[in-house]
Amino acid sequence: MPDRRAILAGSAMVLAAALVPLIEPRRLLARELPPLRLERDVPQQLGSWRIDESIAQVLPAPDVQAQLELIYSQQLSRTYIDESGYRIMLLIAYGENQIDKLTVAHLPEGCYPAQGFRVTAPTYERISIDRGALNVARLIASKGARNEPITYWTTVGGRTFSSDGERRMARVTDSMMGVIPDGMLVRISSIDPDPRRAFASQERFVRDFNTSLTVSVRERIFGRLA
Repeated sequence: MPDRRAILAGSAMVLAAALVPLIEPRRLLARELPPLRLERDVPQQLGSWRIDESIAQVLPAPDVQAQLELIYSQQLSRTYIDESGYRIMLLIAYGENQIDKLTVAHLPEGCYPAQGFRVTAPTYERISIDRGALNVARLIASKGARNEPITYWTTVGGRTFSSDGERRMARVTDSMMGVIPDGMLVRISSIDPDPRRAFASQERFVRDFNTSLTVSVRERIFGRLA
């Protein structure tokens, strides 16, 4: 007699294969939204912050950059400076298809170690802005004398997430609904030996960033807030 568990497992696999064509995502959400052009849509002046023209933008290591280009269709990398001379590095990466591409390996806790950094475990915080609370992740990357506190968040289909579990669940839900969501990674960091000062400055930058965008762009970059 065949093993009953094997029969049940085989039946489940046949059923899943039959259902795949019915639930395969086909609706590309990005096509239903206004075009997003990061270079154009993110101002060079964000409140009290302006682009620091004295610093050349530094791209990730070639292997990391190649991975990002597979996942994201647009990337924006800038350094901003305020009146006191404090610098914030901003990276935004946007992709039209995020149904199965955004993984921990491509987030700061994955890509920084790939470049030789040591990183702390992320903590999850909420930053209050004018439209509600933004869920963010925070961690610190260090390499030699370089200490880089990082604040970041991601969006999937217009919703903002900080934890990988929530992102994965959102992608599964969208897939079941036949939707291919777009997605974004927004990373804000500064080279600073004092994490408390760095995170306070980054929080101020987030608020200025939010209020400097048009309504439609703001909703794409910051997502729907709690």
